[in-house]
Amino acid sequence: MLAAVVKGIKLVALEEVPKPILQNPTDVVLKVTATAICTSDVHIIDGYFPPSPPFIIGHEFIGIVEEVGNAVKNFKLGDRVAAPPAPFCGICENCRKGQYGQCMNSAIFGSGSNWGNLPGGMAEFVRVPHADSSLVRIPAEISDEQAVFVGDMLTTGYFAVDNCALKPGDAVAIFGAGPVGLCAVQTARLFSPSKIILVDILPNRLQTGLNMGATHIINSSQQNAVSQVMEITNGQGVNAAIEAIGHPVTVNTAAQVIGVGGILSIVGLFPGNIDFPIQTLLMKNITVKVGLASLGNMRRLMSLITDQKLDTSPLITHRMPLKDFDKAYGLFERKEENVIKIILKP
Repeated sequence: MLAAVVKGIKLVALEEVPKPILQNPTDVVLKVTATAICTSDVHIIDGYFPPSPPFIIGHEFIGIVEEVGNAVKNFKLGDRVAAPPAPFCGICENCRKGQYGQCMNSAIFGSGSNWGNLPGGMAEFVRVPHADSSLVRIPAEISDEQAVFVGDMLTTGYFAVDNCALKPGDAVAIFGAGPVGLCAVQTARLFSPSKIILVDILPNRLQTGLNMGATHIINSSQQNAVSQVMEITNGQGVNAAIEAIGHPVTVNTAAQVIGVGGILSIVGLFPGNIDFPIQTLLMKNITVKVGLASLGNMRRLMSLITDQKLDTSPLITHRMPLKDFDKAYGLFERKEENVIKIILKP
């Protein structure tokens, strides 16, 4: 089969590799119908996280069940399903606490041996462990493009917002109009805030944010984000801020715009440790929440898409066949052609 294989730092290419087979009775093998490049893939390929090549990249994908292990009860051949970035067992201590992203029997798709050695979904086929507990069936009325982001981008954006404990009428600032930040914009609407303020430096992404539900946008390359947020909130600051970029500057800016007793929700992935604005946070009694998305929300989010409460298809700016992975990866890494998300189809 064809797959995108990481060969070393900044080295990734399409190759013919063996098709995966069932290894455990709880596995399924999927025929991938849609997959997407994630910023975390870029971080892995660039060596931000220690790579252990060679391995197949990719953790954002959906597909059709092609083979079924004899212990799998909930899925059958031909089912359309969405997978999380890290399939979880559902029975370990962490899973029983609802911390599915920290499953003690899991691995992360497409991240190499340092993260469990589970081949990723940037391929024609992929093996999924713990199928019954981690896969989510895609309803017939939902298209592949509507479903493909449920496992990662949408769960992360929703997790960021849910951590903010928003109440109707609150104000929230979202730093970063990448896919996660834009998903946070859309899921924030579910909580009825009066103001959803989106901050970024790319005009096309800010415009997409407006289309997805932001009430205010700030181009921080042209305006002072702190003064603008304070003006919008009549000097009170926001009830919560979300950092969805993974940059020290935006963490510090977010801390400045949160009002007394507010919440800072961090979901951006950082390349390393950062200077943290602890003094600012301390003096305003700000609660900090940080972590990986709660993968258990996938079913809830799929239902919200079915009910037309959410629609992440505006994130898709490019569609290409998997054979054009090299071109797609270059566009995504360099943020060319106003790219936000690229769907690749094997």
